[in-house]
Amino acid sequence: MATKLKILHITESFGWSGGAAQALYLARELRTFGHENIIACPVTGDLGRKAAADGFEVVPFRPSRDYDLRTAFALSRLLDERKPDVLQAHHPKAHSMGLIAKYLAKHKPVFLFTRRVSHPIVTGYFAKLKYTSPQIDGCIAVAESVRGLLLAYGLRPEGVRTIYSGTDTARFSPRPPDVRIIDELGLTPGQPVVMLVGNFSEHKGQHVLLKAAKILYAGGLDFTLVFAGRGTDSKELKALFKLEGLPVEKARFLGLRDDVEKLLSVASVSVNAAVKGEALSGSIRESLAMGVPSVASDISGNAEIVKEGVTGLLYPPGDAAALADRLRTVLRDHGLRGKLSRNSISLVREGFTTAIMGARTLQYYDELLYRRKQQMLES
Repeated sequence: MATKLKILHITESFGWSGGAAQALYLARELRTFGHENIIACPVTGDLGRKAAADGFEVVPFRPSRDYDLRTAFALSRLLDERKPDVLQAHHPKAHSMGLIAKYLAKHKPVFLFTRRVSHPIVTGYFAKLKYTSPQIDGCIAVAESVRGLLLAYGLRPEGVRTIYSGTDTARFSPRPPDVRIIDELGLTPGQPVVMLVGNFSEHKGQHVLLKAAKILYAGGLDFTLVFAGRGTDSKELKALFKLEGLPVEKARFLGLRDDVEKLLSVASVSVNAAVKGEALSGSIRESLAMGVPSVASDISGNAEIVKEGVTGLLYPPGDAAALADRLRTVLRDHGLRGKLSRNSISLVREGFTTAIMGARTLQYYDELLYRRKQQMLES
């Protein structure tokens, strides 16, 4: 491997998301190894602003669609000017743009893309080319379940590497409940807090948790329900809450927050209620890192980190009654909560940190660069 690599990260991410956070975490970890990172993204977006504030070079990149030729040509010129060793696409449009740009450019970096979701991959000629083109040197799947989807689609096993997304354990670590958050949310001492951190959308399953909460409240279980993430302070979510006839004094709708670690410090249990698309829940990783027991839908990679009865409890996606049952078990069994908490902290520190993610990604770059060198020698 070269003494110092130049890596160009590309993503169309404008708003803050788990994928944007992972791209920034990766750049930070690679920087600690002495490598140069350039981030091509919407410069006025959340990632662009955070990356620039963190000292990274940020260049404009904002494709309007999968096959935005003007953006692809601009990216190809950037490849020829800056000559990165590695080009990594972190989101779908960036994947398409990187593929076209590498084809157009004279400089041919190692090109890989990251697959972060478990949605079925579309079929058709251009979709197939997008995933199996010889311009692609490698692919990172964020969970074994996602790798399985890619292999079933036709990618070569040696071309897909599972590298789990990482959690910043310096930020997300066990701590006492934050007094300011307790005051802000008006929490009652001793009352359990059920928290779902995730942007509001149908596939994130907030509606499933509301139905489960209705079952639990009807059964006499008392707790505060907290939603955090983009859109969780919206009229739409509040309307769903009202539709279920839930007690309004029990809910907190917080919207997008940048102090998730403080919020999680007051949580009794963290919920992932996704019904589709989820690959490996970032909010669950962060919760486990802080020792917050988790109840998660058994979808895609969630079972790779929420070990049944060890670090949390799983339930069938979309099954509100099953979710209510698992929440009831965790909330009522203090001994179980303590066991899940201890095991969760250990699991994250042993396999799901940003440092581990960065080191494994760098090792993968090394392998791909070596493979490229061998191919050039043989040709």
